[in-house]
Amino acid sequence: MNGLNAAKDIGLSWIRPPESEIAFPDIKKPLPIGFFSIDGDRMFEPSDAQLKYYKSPAPETFPLDLNAGLNRVIHKPESVRNELLDHLLRFLYDHQQRIFVNSPAPEFVSYRGLLRLLMCTPYEHRNDWCIHVTRFKNTIYLVERETEQKRYERSQESQFVKNCCSWGFKFEQYCLSDSPFREPDTSSPVNESEEFSLVFHTRLAGMNLLYGAEMDGIISEQPVQLNYDKPVIENLKFVELKTRQGQGQRINFLKFKSRNWWCQSFLVGIEDLYVGIRNDKGFVRSLEHVETRSLPKNGAQNHWSPSVCANFLSQFLCRLKALTANLNCPYTVYEFYFNSRTGQINYVCLPGKTEHSFLPDWFVESISRLLKNTPR
Repeated sequence: MNGLNAAKDIGLSWIRPPESEIAFPDIKKPLPIGFFSIDGDRMFEPSDAQLKYYKSPAPETFPLDLNAGLNRVIHKPESVRNELLDHLLRFLYDHQQRIFVNSPAPEFVSYRGLLRLLMCTPYEHRNDWCIHVTRFKNTIYLVERETEQKRYERSQESQFVKNCCSWGFKFEQYCLSDSPFREPDTSSPVNESEEFSLVFHTRLAGMNLLYGAEMDGIISEQPVQLNYDKPVIENLKFVELKTRQGQGQRINFLKFKSRNWWCQSFLVGIEDLYVGIRNDKGFVRSLEHVETRSLPKNGAQNHWSPSVCANFLSQFLCRLKALTANLNCPYTVYEFYFNSRTGQINYVCLPGKTEHSFLPDWFVESISRLLKNTPR
């Protein structure tokens, strides 16, 4: 952990799951308020260019070979780790009047992946995490930073682990099409950089949250045309695509994956997941439809609780508000570090403009002008 001052304990009432049951916190259904695309070169696109349509593979196409074209995959560049919140901030820049002035401004801005990370923290005993936080004009921005542990593990990844990651993208290619009138094109190289993202708003325990989330595809018999400036997307039915190994990995699924899947889907209102059941050779032999609401019922017994996940997110964000209450600097960063072995979260303050600052000047200057005469 960095910083000139000594690390302090975050001071939460609990981090590991409490012994007694706790009620689910008050949360409103996540509402999509916008979208954007990322092209194959990791460039921001203010359009629905990367929107995909779900097409269930025909029975005769099984088993699906996830190794097909593996040698032609276009992987995400190393520079993706330096993007931080930039794409989401570009969306906020384009819609700043609507988001910061015409409606209650977000109190927290992040990506869904970070919120899922927080929700799973009470049950995490293997992986540390590091989160950087900046508070500017009463909005708290959160971004995940790579830990030394994660960096080392990434450098030691086996080819099998790398293949497993690519298999997930290939499975998506088998199930997603550019048009509801066409079958998926599985002959082209998979480009792992391409993304379609929604931006969501919700209220958790009275706090306004805004976050971006990459979405797999929609179910629609007709083409959908979305307006970037005036998006109407709340009635679209999105689905999530996953792969998992068969019955031999069931305990692992119940303890870990089902929790991750539920948190990920819950945050964006996904009701249906389509899961490719694969073997360790990369062949999907069947497709399973899973309802998000069934994940806690079927997988949570003695392993995890949705209420614990949601409550931890709520109390962590509430604590952030208190710790940063007097901060209004786009460059000062609070670094929070979770030690998965001890179950402790410590933080330090990194004041001023440093290499840790992550809000770009173009965004800071624009929001400063916008809110110059607006009480915040």
